[in-house]
Amino acid sequence: MPRVDNLDLNLFEFDYDLTFMVFFMDAEAKVYARYGGRDAKDADNRQSLEGLAYTMKSVLDMHGREQKEYAPKTQESPKYLRDFTAGGGFGGGGRCLHCHQVKEAINGGLRRAGKWDRDLAWKYPLPENVGVTLEVNRGNVVKSVAEKSAAAAAGIKPGDVLQKLNGVPVHSFGDAQYALDRAPAKGAVEAVWRRGDKTLEEKLTLAEGWRKTDMSWRPSMKRLIASSRLYGEDLKPDEKKALGLDEKQLAFRQKDAVPTQARNAGIKGGDVILGVDGKKLEMDVTEFSYHVQSNYLVGDKVTVNLLRDGKRMELTMTFIP
Repeated sequence: MPRVDNLDLNLFEFDYDLTFMVFFMDAEAKVYARYGGRDAKDADNRQSLEGLAYTMKSVLDMHGREQKEYAPKTQESPKYLRDFTAGGGFGGGGRCLHCHQVKEAINGGLRRAGKWDRDLAWKYPLPENVGVTLEVNRGNVVKSVAEKSAAAAAGIKPGDVLQKLNGVPVHSFGDAQYALDRAPAKGAVEAVWRRGDKTLEEKLTLAEGWRKTDMSWRPSMKRLIASSRLYGEDLKPDEKKALGLDEKQLAFRQKDAVPTQARNAGIKGGDVILGVDGKKLEMDVTEFSYHVQSNYLVGDKVTVNLLRDGKRMELTMTFIP
């Protein structure tokens, strides 16, 4: 692969936290499609050799048509890593850069320019965020649709072939993610799909917060991912019952060593932690740690719900680096 600092990032635009991405382009360097993508589970469950072959065939079919469709660029002019690295500690000196460092450099450049926005943390949302699960081996075929989701409201059904999303031709899961990454934090995007011989079109309404996706796996976001810094032993079923709590409800006794973040909020050793922001969470203490990492960023404020000497309390805690 050529040195990343010499690549036009606006042409090779993708999720830089990935370790694998295929671009399908014509002779004029116009992008037909992308293949790749992952979720928090692991790096491989969203792709397969069958899926890659299916995408190749889909792209070849497009290439053979008189009317071709290309994935739009974010901007027409080239964009290079060096445009973001001034004073950022990246690039130069012939260094080998990891892909995730591209994203770190871009984030750093945006922060220095005062253009960083919290919504920019939630990159490349999953199709499930709008209610669509796509097949792995046929990356633009709808496997299932979540009830009461944006996709369900638009009328998308299992078996439909997603053809275009937010102006992006969809041949694969990677195309769908690219299309959603370009979507607004709130509003609507156009979706076009085929059902048998019919082509259908409708808008997907995007509710506030729809972009949130578990990013605990992302190397580029490690500095921004929150940590609860709350830990202890889960209460036993009889202990929960004595406190009037459900058996499956989160409830653990904070250990005596209380980290600064929690101590600043007024949390003490022995407090029974029930969760945050008034949500009744059915999980154990380890799952609670992952819940925080998946849903909160450094700087976010939460209300910690707890019991102290049998009395319910709510304390405000700010996640610190």
